[in-house]
Amino acid sequence: MDANRLPIKSCVLALLITASGFSHGTSCQENAPPPLTLASLAGDDRTLVSLLDEPATEQQAPALQHYNRAAQSNNKPILGNYARLRLAALALRDGDTTFAREQLAQIEQNSPAAVDAALLLAESYRKDGDRERARAWFLRIAARFPGNPRAVSGLVLAGDDWRRQGAAQQALPVYNLALDKAAENMKALDELENNPDRLYRALTNSVAGNSTTVMDQLVLALVRDSDSQVLASTRQLIAAKHRMRCLESEEKSLDNAIEHASARDLSNGAFRKSAEMEKTATEQEITDLERVLANAPKMPELQMRLEDARSRLARLNQRLDSLGSTALPPELAQRKQQMEADKTALNRSILAAREQVRAALEKEVPELKRYYRNLAGEAQLGIAQLLQNTEKRAQSSLVGYK
Repeated sequence: MDANRLPIKSCVLALLITASGFSHGTSCQENAPPPLTLASLAGDDRTLVSLLDEPATEQQAPALQHYNRAAQSNNKPILGNYARLRLAALALRDGDTTFAREQLAQIEQNSPAAVDAALLLAESYRKDGDRERARAWFLRIAARFPGNPRAVSGLVLAGDDWRRQGAAQQALPVYNLALDKAAENMKALDELENNPDRLYRALTNSVAGNSTTVMDQLVLALVRDSDSQVLASTRQLIAAKHRMRCLESEEKSLDNAIEHASARDLSNGAFRKSAEMEKTATEQEITDLERVLANAPKMPELQMRLEDARSRLARLNQRLDSLGSTALPPELAQRKQQMEADKTALNRSILAAREQVRAALEKEVPELKRYYRNLAGEAQLGIAQLLQNTEKRAQSSLVGYK
């Protein structure tokens, strides 16, 4: 495994973005975190990430060891794994397999660096000539990380080792397993092309996973590609997801306020309807009394009834005025309008980020499919040469995918 192909800056930044994205924003009162860049990292973290983005050299070893020994950083659980991975790769290049395995043993098993660590561990046994243990690790890696093409290509390497030793009974099932894994992953890529929403959810839930699935591997490949802009889209999607949660909380509060106002308006509406009906009846009563009194003005009893009706009408008008309008209060109406505008803008932001991811997906999937086809071709060639009992086939050259 080429040490220069270990995870680079964009991949490590993606992990830190995810960690900061999920630890941040438990309160909607907090401001959104500033965009995470290399410059925004603390001194030790910035130095290490810059170093990991450079070709591996012996001169890096002291800085790597210093980070794991002395760095005080919240990001150390993530970055420390990559420091150990680079130290192990350097040690393997120098033939120090014991030191390499010491470093690899300290890498967390659930870390995104775990698959690279396992591949280096298998390579360390190959360098020691312990091909039996190396093959066992290749099989274990493929079982644990079936979506990682390098893990699957390790099966081809294991098959090659068995074949060169003339162990056809051991080599043939390993080659067939490589073919099965390649076919399964090709099918998964087809399904992902037809349902890219799964990738959007993966980007906001587990960026740069440890390649247990094809989708994890695809996320890794996308965030490692600096031209894809997937890192920026990931930031945008994570921020949008946090903001959407906040909007949903705010909308629930607003809906409660509107419901309360509506309940009050319903009560007012009932009173208003009753008062208006009484007003109409009183107005009709006044009209009738005025008509009668116009023809018979000297009827004190009717005159008293007319004055009482006019007094009741005045009170009804006062009651109707006190009820006010049944329309939604201006403040709530304005908040509702702003809420709809915010949701529209947020959905546009999410759509733009998804389109960026879709474009990167359409570019990356064919490349990964092509790799799997080549990998399947090598496994088939291995089977053919195994059956022909020839030793002309060269060692697999497909280990170094992204």
